[in-house]
Amino acid sequence: MSGRLGTVARASLGLGAVLLAVAIAAHAVGVRFNYTDSLPRGLYLASDFDPSDARTGVLVEACPDQEAAEAVADYLPNGACPGGVIPLGKEIAGLPGDRVVVDSAGVSVSGTRLPNSAPLFRDRAGRPLVPRLGEHVLGPGEYWLHSSRVRTSIDSRYVGPVSDIRSRLRALLVED
Repeated sequence: MSGRLGTVARASLGLGAVLLAVAIAAHAVGVRFNYTDSLPRGLYLASDFDPSDARTGVLVEACPDQEAAEAVADYLPNGACPGGVIPLGKEIAGLPGDRVVVDSAGVSVSGTRLPNSAPLFRDRAGRPLVPRLGEHVLGPGEYWLHSSRVRTSIDSRYVGPVSDIRSRLRALLVED
C-alpha cells in the first residue's frame, strides 16, 4: 500500500498494537474491565483473595466447577476456568456455614431473601435454564455468588456454590 490509504492503514495497525499491548499489561497487573450488567461497568483491580476477609457484599472473580461451567458455557465467553469459561465477577452473598434455599420465588441465604433472585427457567431465546433448586449448606471454602443488579445474571442460582475464588475485585473507575 502506498499513499494516504497506506499511511492510514499503518497508523491503524500501530494504534491497534499499542492498545492490545496496554490491555495485556493492564490484565497482568490485575486490572479487569467488566462489560456485563452483573456489576457496574468499568475497571476493577483484582488482588489476592484472603478467605479470612470474606464477607457478604465483597466482589470476587471466581470459577464455577467444570460441570457447572459446561452447563452455562453458552452464556459465558471462553476463558481460563475449568470448562473453558471466563471467571464470574459477582458479589459474595453466602459464606461457609450459611444455609441457602433456592425455590421458584428466589434465593434465601440464612433466611434472608436476596433481591432479584428469582431463577429463570428459560433464557431470552426460550432455551431451558436449570437452576440449582433446593437447599444448600455451604461447606468450608464454599461461597454463594449473586448479582442483585439483574435477574438474568449467571450466578450461583445456576452454577451452585463456588470454591475456586481467583481474586477479590475493587472498583477503580465504574459507572454508577
